[in-house]
Amino acid sequence: MRLIVWLILLNVALLGYSYKDQILKQAPAIQHTTLNPEKLKLLLDTDFSSLDKKPDMAMPLNHCYKWGRFTSANLAAAQEVMARLGIESALVEDSPKQDRRFWVYYPPLPTLEKAQLKAEEIKKLGVDELFVVQDRQWRNAISFGLFSEERLADNLLKSLKAKGVKYALKSIRNQGDATMSLLAKSVNNELALALYNIRPEFIGTDVTPVACP
Repeated sequence: MRLIVWLILLNVALLGYSYKDQILKQAPAIQHTTLNPEKLKLLLDTDFSSLDKKPDMAMPLNHCYKWGRFTSANLAAAQEVMARLGIESALVEDSPKQDRRFWVYYPPLPTLEKAQLKAEEIKKLGVDELFVVQDRQWRNAISFGLFSEERLADNLLKSLKAKGVKYALKSIRNQGDATMSLLAKSVNNELALALYNIRPEFIGTDVTPVACP
């Protein structure tokens, strides 16, 4: 009886061995992947925040500015400033006459160094609003203010005298002079700031943004 059982088992084993190739082809292959925990990364909401972002539109950096008004006495000096800053500019004719304005100032000193020293002395007296003038006619004078009303100039002059600025003066500026302005083109923010900073050195002038032609 045992012999018969062993013969049956042997036949089954031989039968399975003879069909092993067909059985293995039909069975799906299972691949095992080794996970490396140290290489796993937990994604947060911030990792997806940049997917929907659009690049910011750059603001235009170049603009046009009008600097004026100039007379024949200080126009050339302003053009030299433009050339030194590398700003392309064009002459623009203003109205033939300017309104009469009243200027409070300290008379021109021999050199720029002396004018700067005098300006520092006056600041110590409590005067904050002043500029050393650089246009040719009034080079190295110290400007305290320019007014359309004479009473305002008189008030400032009295205040300066009271603080100890003995030689401050008042005069009329731009009475009937022909004037010109400079149109500055392709001016970036840095150059615009340079123009605003140097403007007080040219008394009676102003820098304003304008539409480019």
